[in-house]
Amino acid sequence: MRRQRLWEVFLYEHLKIEWSKIYELACSLEHATAPEVTNALAAFLGNPKTCPRGNPIPAADGSFVPLDGITLGEAAVGDKLRIAAVNATSTDVLKYLQDRKILPGSEVTVLEAAPLQGPLTIGVGGKEVALGLQIADFVLVSPKPSLE
Repeated sequence: MRRQRLWEVFLYEHLKIEWSKIYELACSLEHATAPEVTNALAAFLGNPKTCPRGNPIPAADGSFVPLDGITLGEAAVGDKLRIAAVNATSTDVLKYLQDRKILPGSEVTVLEAAPLQGPLTIGVGGKEVALGLQIADFVLVSPKPSLE
């Protein structure tokens, strides 16, 4: 997991690879990465705490602070939230979310939840987006900080 997520950071921040493609590319690289390369990569990147998908990067000893939040599919209508992480690994799903600006750090509002496992409608970036619950469950959210 550490090697995978460090490669995601490198590919995204330094090689400017498209967000939706980095998971798959990093997966290939991590299998051919020796421990000393992993440590050097971490140092080169400044020991980042999260990958571009918002997930924690374990320390060299394997420890990490798990993310706190709920899936977007668990949110209630009216909730104003910030996307903490995206746990999808399929390039198609990541591209779908990227195209709709459903990315870590984005602010969303749950507008509607259709009955019988129907779609979830959210407001993001000034647009309404309908997501199936299966995709919404890949998106980890936390309450949007208030300005009070």
